[in-house]
Amino acid sequence: MAPNPYSYGETATRGASRPCPSQSWSPPRQPEWAAAIRLLLLRMTHTEIEITAELVRDLLRDQHPDLADHPLRLGARGWDNQLWRLGDDLAVRLPWATESADALLRKEHAWLPVLAPGLPLPVPVPQRLGEPSARFPRPWIVTTWVQGEPADRAPVTRAAEAATTLAAFLTALHRPAPEQAPAGRDRGGPLADHAESFTQGLAEATERGLIPDPDAVRAVWEDAAAAPEWAGPALWLHGDLHPATSSPRTAPSAA
Repeated sequence: MAPNPYSYGETATRGASRPCPSQSWSPPRQPEWAAAIRLLLLRMTHTEIEITAELVRDLLRDQHPDLADHPLRLGARGWDNQLWRLGDDLAVRLPWATESADALLRKEHAWLPVLAPGLPLPVPVPQRLGEPSARFPRPWIVTTWVQGEPADRAPVTRAAEAATTLAAFLTALHRPAPEQAPAGRDRGGPLADHAESFTQGLAEATERGLIPDPDAVRAVWEDAAAAPEWAGPALWLHGDLHPATSSPRTAPSAA
Protein backbone atom coordinates (compact mmCIF):
# COMPACT_ATOMS: atom_id res chain seq x y z
CA MET A 1 0.00 0.00 0.00
CA ALA A 2 1.36 3.41 -0.92
CA PRO A 3 -0.01 6.94 -0.68
CA ASN A 4 -0.72 9.36 -3.45
CA PRO A 5 2.52 11.20 -4.16
CA TYR A 6 0.78 14.32 -5.37
CA SER A 7 1.27 15.95 -1.98
CA TYR A 8 4.98 15.20 -1.67
CA GLY A 9 6.22 18.32 -3.39
CA GLU A 10 3.95 20.61 -1.47
CA THR A 11 5.22 19.95 2.04
CA ALA A 12 8.60 20.20 3.67
CA THR A 13 8.05 20.97 7.31
CA ARG A 14 8.97 20.47 10.91
CA GLY A 15 6.27 18.29 12.41
CA ALA A 16 5.55 16.13 15.42
CA SER A 17 5.03 12.45 14.78
CA ARG A 18 4.96 9.14 16.60
CA PRO A 19 3.09 5.86 16.21
CA CYS A 20 -0.50 5.92 17.38
CA PRO A 21 -2.18 3.02 19.20
CA SER A 22 -4.26 0.66 17.10
CA GLN A 23 -7.97 1.34 17.20
CA SER A 24 -10.84 -0.73 15.85
CA TRP A 25 -12.43 1.97 13.73
CA SER A 26 -13.54 1.96 10.12
CA PRO A 27 -14.17 5.01 7.92
CA PRO A 28 -17.77 5.87 6.95
CA ARG A 29 -19.17 4.45 3.75
CA GLN A 30 -18.57 6.76 0.82
CA PRO A 31 -22.23 7.25 -0.24
CA GLU A 32 -22.96 9.12 3.01
CA TRP A 33 -20.67 12.00 2.11
CA ALA A 34 -19.89 11.67 -1.58
CA ALA A 35 -22.83 13.81 -2.71
CA ALA A 36 -21.91 16.61 -0.31
CA ILE A 37 -18.32 16.64 -1.54
CA ARG A 38 -19.41 16.76 -5.17
CA LEU A 39 -21.66 19.74 -4.38
CA LEU A 40 -18.83 21.50 -2.54
CA LEU A 41 -16.51 20.95 -5.49
CA LEU A 42 -19.02 22.54 -7.82
CA ARG A 43 -19.29 25.56 -5.55
CA MET A 44 -15.49 25.84 -5.33
CA THR A 45 -14.89 25.69 -9.06
CA HIS A 46 -12.79 28.58 -10.37
CA THR A 47 -12.22 27.20 -13.88
CA GLU A 48 -15.20 28.50 -15.82
CA ILE A 49 -14.18 26.56 -18.93
CA GLU A 50 -15.68 23.10 -19.07
CA ILE A 51 -12.97 20.45 -19.25
CA THR A 52 -13.78 17.97 -22.00
CA ALA A 53 -11.86 15.39 -24.02
CA GLU A 54 -11.89 17.81 -26.93
CA LEU A 55 -10.32 20.55 -24.83
CA VAL A 56 -7.63 18.24 -23.45
CA ARG A 57 -6.75 17.03 -26.93
CA ASP A 58 -6.59 20.60 -28.26
CA LEU A 59 -4.23 21.54 -25.42
CA LEU A 60 -2.00 18.61 -26.28
CA ARG A 61 -2.01 19.54 -29.96
CA ASP A 62 -0.99 23.11 -29.10
CA GLN A 63 1.81 22.32 -26.64
CA HIS A 64 2.70 18.63 -26.88
CA PRO A 65 1.60 17.51 -30.36
CA ASP A 66 3.48 14.20 -30.19
CA LEU A 67 0.98 13.08 -27.53
CA ALA A 68 -2.20 14.45 -29.11
CA ASP A 69 -3.22 11.26 -30.91
CA HIS A 70 -3.04 8.94 -27.91
CA PRO A 71 -6.37 7.46 -26.70
CA LEU A 72 -7.97 9.80 -24.17
CA ARG A 73 -10.62 9.20 -21.51
CA LEU A 74 -11.67 10.70 -18.19
CA GLY A 75 -10.01 8.96 -15.27
CA ALA A 76 -11.22 10.82 -12.17
CA ARG A 77 -12.29 14.13 -10.71
CA GLY A 78 -10.38 14.89 -7.54
CA TRP A 79 -10.45 17.64 -4.95
CA ASP A 80 -8.06 19.90 -6.86
CA ASN A 81 -7.70 18.39 -10.33
CA GLN A 82 -9.27 16.33 -13.06
CA LEU A 83 -7.28 13.38 -14.34
CA TRP A 84 -7.56 12.20 -17.95
CA ARG A 85 -5.98 8.91 -18.98
CA LEU A 86 -3.69 9.32 -21.98
CA GLY A 87 -2.98 5.97 -23.58
CA ASP A 88 -1.92 3.18 -21.24
CA ASP A 89 1.03 4.83 -19.54
CA LEU A 90 0.26 8.54 -19.15
CA ALA A 91 -2.32 10.87 -17.63
CA VAL A 92 -3.16 14.56 -17.96
CA ARG A 93 -3.90 16.48 -14.74
CA LEU A 94 -5.76 19.78 -15.02
CA PRO A 95 -6.87 22.04 -12.14
CA TRP A 96 -10.61 22.46 -11.96
CA ALA A 97 -11.77 23.23 -8.40
CA THR A 98 -9.39 25.03 -6.04
CA GLU A 99 -7.31 28.09 -6.87
CA SER A 100 -4.34 26.58 -5.04
CA ALA A 101 -4.20 23.68 -7.51
CA ASP A 102 -2.15 25.76 -9.95
CA ALA A 103 0.78 26.16 -7.58
CA LEU A 104 0.54 22.53 -6.49
CA LEU A 105 0.85 21.28 -10.06
CA ARG A 106 3.96 23.37 -10.60
CA LYS A 107 5.45 21.98 -7.38
CA GLU A 108 4.69 18.44 -8.52
CA HIS A 109 6.37 19.07 -11.84
CA ALA A 110 9.46 20.47 -10.13
CA TRP A 111 9.85 18.07 -7.21
CA LEU A 112 8.31 14.67 -7.90
CA PRO A 113 11.06 13.72 -10.37
CA VAL A 114 13.55 14.48 -7.58
CA LEU A 115 11.76 12.39 -4.96
CA ALA A 116 10.66 9.40 -7.03
CA PRO A 117 14.05 7.65 -7.42
CA GLY A 118 14.44 7.38 -3.65
CA LEU A 119 11.05 5.75 -3.00
CA PRO A 120 10.57 1.96 -2.70
CA LEU A 121 7.43 1.89 -4.87
CA PRO A 122 6.74 3.36 -8.30
CA VAL A 123 4.91 6.68 -8.23
CA PRO A 124 3.48 8.91 -10.98
CA VAL A 125 6.19 11.25 -12.24
CA PRO A 126 5.40 14.43 -14.26
CA GLN A 127 6.79 14.30 -17.80
CA ARG A 128 5.50 17.49 -19.41
CA LEU A 129 4.24 20.88 -18.26
CA GLY A 130 1.41 22.72 -19.98
CA GLU A 131 1.40 26.49 -19.62
CA PRO A 132 -1.71 28.71 -19.36
CA SER A 133 -3.11 29.72 -22.73
CA ALA A 134 -6.15 31.25 -24.39
CA ARG A 135 -7.79 27.82 -24.43
CA PHE A 136 -7.16 27.10 -20.76
CA PRO A 137 -5.84 29.83 -18.44
CA ARG A 138 -4.18 27.53 -15.91
CA PRO A 139 -1.10 25.27 -15.85
CA TRP A 140 -1.45 21.49 -16.31
CA ILE A 141 0.84 18.48 -16.46
CA VAL A 142 1.28 15.16 -18.21
CA THR A 143 2.42 12.49 -15.79
CA THR A 144 3.14 8.77 -15.84
CA TRP A 145 0.29 6.45 -14.90
CA VAL A 146 0.87 3.74 -12.30
CA GLN A 147 -1.60 0.87 -12.29
CA GLY A 148 -3.54 0.47 -9.06
CA GLU A 149 -6.99 0.74 -7.50
CA PRO A 150 -7.67 3.32 -4.75
CA ALA A 151 -8.07 1.76 -1.32
CA ASP A 152 -11.56 3.20 -0.92
CA ARG A 153 -12.61 0.96 -3.84
CA ALA A 154 -10.40 -2.04 -3.12
CA PRO A 155 -9.91 -2.21 0.66
CA VAL A 156 -6.79 -3.72 2.18
CA THR A 157 -7.18 -7.44 2.95
CA ARG A 158 -3.72 -8.14 4.43
CA ALA A 159 -3.51 -5.35 6.99
CA ALA A 160 -0.15 -6.25 8.55
CA GLU A 161 1.58 -6.50 5.17
CA ALA A 162 0.01 -3.25 3.99
CA ALA A 163 1.06 -1.45 7.18
CA THR A 164 4.66 -2.63 6.77
CA THR A 165 4.73 -1.50 3.14
CA LEU A 166 3.20 1.88 3.98
CA ALA A 167 5.65 2.40 6.85
CA ALA A 168 8.62 1.63 4.60
CA PHE A 169 7.30 4.02 1.96
CA LEU A 170 6.80 6.88 4.41
CA THR A 171 10.15 6.24 6.07
CA ALA A 172 11.83 6.62 2.69
CA LEU A 173 9.84 9.79 1.97
CA HIS A 174 10.28 11.51 5.33
CA ARG A 175 13.90 12.49 4.75
CA PRO A 176 15.55 15.90 5.14
CA ALA A 177 14.36 18.41 2.56
CA PRO A 178 16.55 21.06 0.90
CA GLU A 179 16.19 24.70 1.92
CA GLN A 180 14.37 25.56 -1.30
CA ALA A 181 11.73 22.86 -0.80
CA PRO A 182 8.17 24.23 -0.77
CA ALA A 183 6.06 24.48 2.36
CA GLY A 184 2.66 22.84 2.67
CA ARG A 185 -0.86 24.20 2.98
CA ASP A 186 -1.30 24.15 6.76
CA ARG A 187 -0.05 20.54 6.81
CA GLY A 188 2.72 19.31 9.05
CA GLY A 189 3.78 20.80 12.38
CA PRO A 190 2.41 20.07 15.86
CA LEU A 191 -1.10 18.60 15.83
CA ALA A 192 -1.92 20.53 18.98
CA ASP A 193 -2.12 23.67 16.84
CA HIS A 194 -5.18 22.18 15.13
CA ALA A 195 -7.02 21.04 18.25
CA GLU A 196 -9.93 23.45 17.84
CA SER A 197 -10.71 22.48 14.26
CA PHE A 198 -10.34 18.78 15.08
CA THR A 199 -12.77 19.03 17.99
CA GLN A 200 -15.30 20.87 15.85
CA GLY A 201 -14.96 18.42 12.97
CA LEU A 202 -15.28 15.38 15.20
CA ALA A 203 -18.41 16.80 16.85
CA GLU A 204 -20.05 17.54 13.49
CA ALA A 205 -19.21 14.10 12.09
CA THR A 206 -20.48 12.41 15.24
CA GLU A 207 -23.78 14.32 15.08
CA ARG A 208 -24.25 13.07 11.51
CA GLY A 209 -23.68 9.49 12.58
CA LEU A 210 -20.45 9.14 10.57
CA ILE A 211 -18.23 8.20 13.54
CA PRO A 212 -19.38 5.05 15.38
CA ASP A 213 -16.81 5.41 18.19
CA PRO A 214 -15.78 9.05 18.69
CA ASP A 215 -13.97 8.23 21.94
CA ALA A 216 -11.61 5.91 20.06
CA VAL A 217 -10.92 8.59 17.45
CA ARG A 218 -10.35 11.18 20.17
CA ALA A 219 -7.92 8.86 21.97
CA VAL A 220 -5.82 8.49 18.86
CA TRP A 221 -5.82 12.25 18.35
CA GLU A 222 -4.87 13.04 21.95
CA ASP A 223 -2.00 10.54 21.87
CA ALA A 224 -0.63 12.03 18.65
CA ALA A 225 -1.15 15.64 19.77
CA ALA A 226 0.85 14.96 22.94
CA ALA A 227 3.99 14.16 20.94
CA PRO A 228 6.84 16.63 21.49
CA GLU A 229 7.45 19.18 18.75
CA TRP A 230 9.91 18.03 16.10
CA ALA A 231 13.37 19.46 16.77
CA GLY A 232 15.22 18.00 13.79
CA PRO A 233 15.70 19.29 10.25
CA ALA A 234 12.80 20.09 7.94
CA LEU A 235 11.51 16.87 6.34
CA TRP A 236 9.50 15.97 3.29
CA LEU A 237 6.00 15.08 4.46
CA HIS A 238 3.10 13.34 2.79
CA GLY A 239 0.14 15.65 3.28
CA ASP A 240 -2.81 13.60 2.09
CA LEU A 241 -2.92 10.09 3.56
CA HIS A 242 -6.45 8.98 2.73
CA PRO A 243 -8.00 5.75 1.33
CA ALA A 244 -9.04 7.55 -1.86
CA THR A 245 -5.41 8.49 -2.53
CA SER A 246 -3.82 5.16 -1.66
CA SER A 247 -3.58 1.79 -3.35
CA PRO A 248 -3.55 -1.50 -1.41
CA ARG A 249 -1.71 -3.37 -4.18
CA THR A 250 0.87 -1.18 -5.86
CA ALA A 251 1.88 2.44 -5.99
CA PRO A 252 -0.95 4.98 -6.10
CA SER A 253 -3.24 6.06 -8.80
CA ALA A 254 -4.57 9.48 -8.02
CA ALA A 255 -7.03 12.18 -8.90
